[in-house]
Amino acid sequence: MNTQRLTRNSLMLAVLIICSQITIPLPVVPITMQTLIIGILASWLPRRDALLITGIYLVLGTVGLPVFANFGAGPGVIIGPMGGYLFGFLAYIFMTGTLLKHLTQSTMNLMVANIIGAALQLLIGSLWLAITNHLSFLQALLVGFVPFIIPGIIKVYLISLVTVHLKNIIRTT
Repeated sequence: MNTQRLTRNSLMLAVLIICSQITIPLPVVPITMQTLIIGILASWLPRRDALLITGIYLVLGTVGLPVFANFGAGPGVIIGPMGGYLFGFLAYIFMTGTLLKHLTQSTMNLMVANIIGAALQLLIGSLWLAITNHLSFLQALLVGFVPFIIPGIIKVYLISLVTVHLKNIIRTT
């Protein structure tokens, strides 16, 4: 890994950690800005780098560094109600990165790929929420998916704007 790529990835990891602390508390799962950064990573960086950054983030939080939302940390967070959303980040990046690899890089395609990736992440999180909280699938969707639709659409719009500008000013390999 060259110095420029290592520096970029390290800075994006730091941004992800910082944005994880910008939250709007909700009863079970907060709305955070980390999903905005996950979308930017998935849309801007090569898939392997975005997955690496997110994987390191998950490992740091799991071993006890307070990087998750509200300075959460430890294995309890991973196996608790938020765990599915956190691991869903990897699916978000994989899906969005794969779609964008095969589509032209238009703003509309950025938005569509991110909507699909974000929906997948929320679905995984909701399934995990159903398991950890002993909810029906419908109850889990109502608690863990539906409240995030409007904020998610706003984030996807912002992701597309930021990504277009980043791609114009910073070249990635």
